[in-house]
Amino acid sequence: MTPLVSPEAHQLAIADAPGSAMQMEPEKSPFVLSIRKKVALQFIFSNLALVANFALSIVLSRLLTPQEIGIFSMSAVLIAVAHVFRDFGVTAFIKREKELTVDILRNALGVLLISSWSVAAAMFLSAGYWAHFFNEGRVVPVVQVLALGFVFIPFGAIPTAILSREMAVEKSAYVTAVSTGVYFITSVALALNGFGAMTMAWANLVNIIVAGAMSRWMVSRPLPWLPGFRQIRVIVHFGMGNLLTALLKAADNALPDILLGRWMTAAAVGLFSRANSTVNMVSTALLPTVNFFALPHMAKVHHAQGAVGAEYLRASSLINALMVPAFAAIAVLAHDVVSLLYGKAWLEAVPAIPWLCLSYAISSLFTLSAPSLTGVGKPYAAIGPYALLVAAKIACALWLMDGTLHTFALAMALGQLFSVPYYLWIHHRFLNLRWTAWIRSTLPLAAQGLLVGAVCLGVRQSLPQAIAPWAAILVTGISGGLAFLAGCFLLTLPMADELKRLRLAFMQRRQSR
Repeated sequence: MTPLVSPEAHQLAIADAPGSAMQMEPEKSPFVLSIRKKVALQFIFSNLALVANFALSIVLSRLLTPQEIGIFSMSAVLIAVAHVFRDFGVTAFIKREKELTVDILRNALGVLLISSWSVAAAMFLSAGYWAHFFNEGRVVPVVQVLALGFVFIPFGAIPTAILSREMAVEKSAYVTAVSTGVYFITSVALALNGFGAMTMAWANLVNIIVAGAMSRWMVSRPLPWLPGFRQIRVIVHFGMGNLLTALLKAADNALPDILLGRWMTAAAVGLFSRANSTVNMVSTALLPTVNFFALPHMAKVHHAQGAVGAEYLRASSLINALMVPAFAAIAVLAHDVVSLLYGKAWLEAVPAIPWLCLSYAISSLFTLSAPSLTGVGKPYAAIGPYALLVAAKIACALWLMDGTLHTFALAMALGQLFSVPYYLWIHHRFLNLRWTAWIRSTLPLAAQGLLVGAVCLGVRQSLPQAIAPWAAILVTGISGGLAFLAGCFLLTLPMADELKRLRLAFMQRRQSR
């Protein structure tokens, strides 16, 4: 369920935030325009990769069984947690540093080699224990192949972080295009040749090697091949806060696979994974762009002016003006989407989707929290909210779990809700962002989500139940899109200003022709 090739703020948003160091008149500022262009390009490129990966998931859903996908998910969850340890916050350190020297890069490589290769050995040797934990012997070879990827990751992690730090969208796009194509072709070829649950494991290993080689080729500066071990203490101190936060985030993502794998069956894990993938389409479409810009930009804003609260609110509003209504629409169209994309064999996943939509909507409101805290030099501050989140989800699962997927999804949503007060307190303490300001910014977003959801529900219920899924999605989606536009202007969301700006740019370009 947790992607191994992680799709790792919204610059369009924060460039116009009140009080921003970057705030200029858009018509007169080529810098702002170049930032907007980069955001647009990154969004296009990341979503082309999304389309390819989504198409791959559909193909694999028909070539592999729910049990085979469930076995891979149970194996992948372990490696996803292990990824946190191998990184040790090094990539975040590189993105946040004011200047990068050869010594810093050597030391960063040294930390990555120690952490990644140690994790690779631990995961490879412990595969049998995890197979015993899940009572599934086929987990062993999947975990071992996935563990091999950690041997190669350090050599690609640093150049990838540098490309993100430099906001080198075009170069990153080449890397993404090549690695995505290789992953797609490899996965389909292996599935057709009967590799079963091993399909995605071997494809992931090939993808890591190809993506790392491409990233090194694209970076213009010389990169060290030999590690250094001086100044490691500075990197480790910063990285530990990032490590603990990322570990808790990975644990949060891993909870469904672990708990369902332990309490239910591999098929249940596969079904919940498909429900999660359906809801996660929105995040997968938008968050790669957000994550590409969030940390380096927040760090630059902090270095330039200190306060990032205004940037945070406006960026978050723009992001969630898109995400929250989309989650509402997916909750309404869950049955149609699953039928169209995955087939009737996966319809048992549908009851979990509405609650997962609520969980993701709450989570999306805090998308920029961790990058903002890391950007202001407080990576440890995000540990508390994530720890509370994981504990709350486990407690709710133990309380509500009755052997059904929809109840488990409800537990995940309640756990997400219980973490909100802690997030608001952290924002107030470290970002100087009062909870009242957050509420004022968030209420219109909730109202827009309810508006879109109500319109979609009314339209879908008025259509014949036997209508083709694609037709139901098309008609309901168009209605939801119109409700989204109306909500932006009626509620005077910041997104309305962006839509006006896009319309003006379109009209000017049309007149120039």
